[in-house]
Amino acid sequence: MNISHHSFALLGLMAVLISMLALARPEIRIQTVQSIQGWLYTRLHISDAEDERQQVLLRSLAAPATDLDPDQLALVQAIRSKYRIAPEPLNALILEVFDLANRGNLDPTLILAVIGVESNYNPFANSPTGAKGLMQVSPDTHSDQFEPYGGPMAIFDPKTNLRIGVKILKECINQSGSLVEGLRLYKAGEESISLETDYIARVQAEQNRLKDALPKPPAPVKSSGPKAAK
Repeated sequence: MNISHHSFALLGLMAVLISMLALARPEIRIQTVQSIQGWLYTRLHISDAEDERQQVLLRSLAAPATDLDPDQLALVQAIRSKYRIAPEPLNALILEVFDLANRGNLDPTLILAVIGVESNYNPFANSPTGAKGLMQVSPDTHSDQFEPYGGPMAIFDPKTNLRIGVKILKECINQSGSLVEGLRLYKAGEESISLETDYIARVQAEQNRLKDALPKPPAPVKSSGPKAAK
């Protein structure tokens, strides 16, 4: 079962079996290879669904600028102008944020604004109340969510913390019915009411700053209309 959960192990197993069958009769070889391919496809398909969380840890923590589109590159520049971050890991983080935002139907600038306000993009940030990581997730409240990623220490993995933080943020927005109240609920329990209000204002201000940094679409060309005949 452990072997079946790893794609490379499956591919290696298939290669070995095919090699062993190389000397077998052609009809037996073809039939067996087809069976193995079918089984392998099924297991890989299931593995993709079952191990999606664990696959996060295998993703690169850095990416070249060539992997980003113009909007993403503009956000990298805007973030680096305020926070002292190396571009390569920030590139990878931006790609992950856009992927999660697309899945959760969230604005990526909102997620990035929450990260900036919560941790200043420090994956090892620790609040006085014990919240940790990029999105300041509480390990006591959400400890069970880190189990599929390897346990409590996964809270310091940037992409794992991001994924769980975005999930919590999305749940808060859905539960409260609005973005503002969702942000308040996300911060609830850690701060006083007045500080929660200040937190919401800071997130909104940072989000607006990031939105302003995005490339502006070209202005539509005004048509002068048909010229009057002389």
